[in-house]
Amino acid sequence: MLRLGLYILIGFAGSSTALAGAAIEAFVTATLVDGRPVAPIGQVFRCSDKIYAVIDVSGLADGDHVLNVDWIDPSGKRREQTVYEFNRSGGIRITVWLKLHAPSGASLLSAFNPALGMGEFIGPWEIRMTVDRSSTAYRNFEVLC
Repeated sequence: MLRLGLYILIGFAGSSTALAGAAIEAFVTATLVDGRPVAPIGQVFRCSDKIYAVIDVSGLADGDHVLNVDWIDPSGKRREQTVYEFNRSGGIRITVWLKLHAPSGASLLSAFNPALGMGEFIGPWEIRMTVDRSSTAYRNFEVLC
């Protein structure tokens, strides 16, 4: 079972990956400082981590926009998707997160083997972030137990 969340921070200046209109810059982290995700040192996470994707979108024209975030697992399957509709011009910071959960019954034995029941989550992941079906950014990370 996966848990996915979303929260929004308004106001951003800066950009990087631009294809048409909006620009997307993002980082993936499990580190919080004062309750906020901060840029990581590495891109390898444990099965027990809450994994955050912090997405800065800039260059938005005034109006309605849609952010799609796809979490692609090691098998290439879209494991989770977030669709966030917003009305904004300029920039916005959006944070989504993924929490991996072992199947029921595996949690008692996971104290001895954290990877128990988590095999399908172990390996390289990709996050695909798209704004208004035109600007796309990709970030990669790895899950090890």
